[in-house]
Amino acid sequence: MKSLADYSDAFLVIKDFESALSKFTGAPYCITTDCCTHAIEIALRLTHNGSPIKFPARTYLSVLMTMHKLGISYELEDTAWRESYQFENTQIWDCARLFKANMYQAGTIQCVSFGRTKPLQISRGGCILTDDPELYQQASRRR
Repeated sequence: MKSLADYSDAFLVIKDFESALSKFTGAPYCITTDCCTHAIEIALRLTHNGSPIKFPARTYLSVLMTMHKLGISYELEDTAWRESYQFENTQIWDCARLFKANMYQAGTIQCVSFGRTKPLQISRGGCILTDDPELYQQASRRR
């Protein structure tokens, strides 16, 4: 059986990656996740106030499934999006197709994808970008 010490190198690599992502994007805090969908789910679990959410109809199926899973009422809008969109009535942005220097906007929660066909393709993964230290602490424990 592996001990906690056996994972220390992997933990340091993750922390270094998060630090590099924070520096590149301009976000004070970065929490890596296994995918953008789970970044969105964590952000919703920690911040959603129960009000209905509106977002573009032409999004990823996993976003709709997350709304159903969490029991969140939503309305789909016939709007186009290119790099990112905001979940109306929240601070959360789906930035699945956005990854560039200094992209972070203060006061937001940006969920990024590292999946296939995304700007930073490392096959799988995602992250939450935030400037909220409490959200950072809570999301880090939930990932």
